[in-house]
Amino acid sequence: MKTTNAIEKALQGKINEEVSVIVENFIADLNKLSDKYGGSSFYDFTESNASDARTFMVSGTTKVKNVLHRMILDNHGDAMLRQKSKELINKLDLV
Repeated sequence: MKTTNAIEKALQGKINEEVSVIVENFIADLNKLSDKYGGSSFYDFTESNASDARTFMVSGTTKVKNVLHRMILDNHGDAMLRQKSKELINKLDLV
């Protein structure tokens, strides 16, 4: 059972790295925009354009990065783990 947990943790590490690359690329593009055009260091996350939309604000790209990383893992992490597990099983020719 420990081996299975170690494999899952290793796959989750790979998933975390993959998501980090996606987020870092986005933040790099965001920094390019900021360098070229300026703007605020505060970022609003708003559900929609409706007047009663839920919203929250973060300051700085580090906090944006944290929100995006968590959001992507929450929304895609399980599916990524299933897919990577399936790929590993196929690669090992276990089924």
